[in-house]
Amino acid sequence: MKLSRTLALALWMVGGLLATLPAQVAVAQENPQYAAAKAKARQAFSEGRYEDAALLFREAFDAEPRSTLLYNIGLCYEKSGNVQSAIVFYERFVQAAPESAKRPAVSRKVAELKTQIGDKYVEVSVETMPPDAVIFVDDKSKGAMGTSPLTFKLLPGSYTIIAEKSGHEPAKQSVRLDAGRPGRVAMRLVSTDRVGAVQLFISETGAQISVDGRPVGRAPLPEALRLPAGQHELTVMKPGFAPYKTLIQVAAGEEKRVTVDLSGESGGGDIASASSGGGGGGGGGKIWPWVVMGVGVAAVGGGVVTGLSAQNLHDQLTEKRNNRQPIAPQDIDTGNQFVMLTNVLIGAGSALVVGGVAWWLFDGGPLDRGGSTSLGFGPTADGNGSMVQLGGTF
Repeated sequence: MKLSRTLALALWMVGGLLATLPAQVAVAQENPQYAAAKAKARQAFSEGRYEDAALLFREAFDAEPRSTLLYNIGLCYEKSGNVQSAIVFYERFVQAAPESAKRPAVSRKVAELKTQIGDKYVEVSVETMPPDAVIFVDDKSKGAMGTSPLTFKLLPGSYTIIAEKSGHEPAKQSVRLDAGRPGRVAMRLVSTDRVGAVQLFISETGAQISVDGRPVGRAPLPEALRLPAGQHELTVMKPGFAPYKTLIQVAAGEEKRVTVDLSGESGGGDIASASSGGGGGGGGGKIWPWVVMGVGVAAVGGGVVTGLSAQNLHDQLTEKRNNRQPIAPQDIDTGNQFVMLTNVLIGAGSALVVGGVAWWLFDGGPLDRGGSTSLGFGPTADGNGSMVQLGGTF
């Protein structure tokens, strides 16, 4: 009886001591991003959406890298039929959790899956200059394959090989593997201190961008291009627009801005300039001469309207004069203003029409571009009104 009372008293004291501990010691705090992604992954798995579940488990792993998630990801990929990815994550689980009770079963599963598709694998050799670069396939989150020079096996298909080395710019190269034909990838890594950045500003979204004949993406690029110091050929193309090519000079450590304004013509063209802190596009195509001519025609039309108004006012004043009626000075001023405006509109409009025609003829029109073209006009005034004087050479 005395022993029971003593035991009860001891348990009561221990309970009281635990109650005084801070809440955060008794309850571990869980990463909310990890918890949310894991809950969504479990829901997707229970609904049979295994590919979605794998991606959500990977999201949870990025938030909190727990080895058990690698097993879950592998299981999702296996159930979705993506055997190769299942093998990758199962093997990562075995490496990350050598003391896990699941390790022997998972190792056997890996062996079974490899046997299942063993005859379909293609050998890939990767070399880099300099060597000892860390090699990834498609996605760094899948883990490194090893360091170069390196040989490993992949299923037939298209892949992106990624190489990274401290003090050097990351390199990527696409490779297509066909059944029964080994693949070989060779990449040269450029030292970071020998690279410059080129920020491109393209007028048309979706335009294809190539550097030295190699596609680098479509506009707008998410980040600046990192290019080795030296001269490079930049090409920008989009259906319905003139292709542009230019040579850009990149200096080590430089941040260059290049602006490309694509023309709505199917012919060729060059970018006018590409320099640090700014750049220029090519010509504006043949639309602008027509715009100038259109404005000129509109101005002439306006002059005709004001001219008719001036003529009407003149007739009214003439009738008053013939009838010996008084004429207000402001009517005369209004008439003079109509005359001046008519002269200016017709003169300026005519000059714009002539200039637009000359522009079209000498800039991409049927005439040769040799020689020069100039045209000018200005107002002159006499005692009775105003007129426009035109002059020019072609």
